[in-house]
Amino acid sequence: MSTEGSESLLLTRSACPECGGRFIDGLTCQEMFEVLLAWEWQDPDLLGVHFFTVSSYLLQHHAPLTDTAVKGLRTAFARVLSGEVTIAQIRAQTARVYDGATRVRRPTNEIRPVPHIWPMTVADVYAVGQAGAAGRVRAWAQSIGAEDSQE
Repeated sequence: MSTEGSESLLLTRSACPECGGRFIDGLTCQEMFEVLLAWEWQDPDLLGVHFFTVSSYLLQHHAPLTDTAVKGLRTAFARVLSGEVTIAQIRAQTARVYDGATRVRRPTNEIRPVPHIWPMTVADVYAVGQAGAAGRVRAWAQSIGAEDSQE
């Protein structure tokens, strides 16, 4: 019996097929992301980096988003990260662009994971626990910004 298929299956069950991050405590990336959002209610510093938490997660798990939405998110993320614009300015611009019937999500039957190994993922923020999570989110965002600038 070949073990090649079982190794592949094991990798799929222990790491995210999209970002390459490891699953921790039996949680997928989506579930760890949801935990971070829950932590925000108890941690004002973490709530203060909400834009980077959501944007970082979506940039690494962008299969459900349209190409136009991903491009817009990358641009907005880079502009906020560099200090060129504020989050409030990005929110206002985004509200204008995506108002009405403009779609940001692909139809379910068109969603395909886009594999990419990132230097830092939601798992790295989640793994250490709530204390200091805001600083890890900032580092996560910086790592994505650095990675995106090399592409």
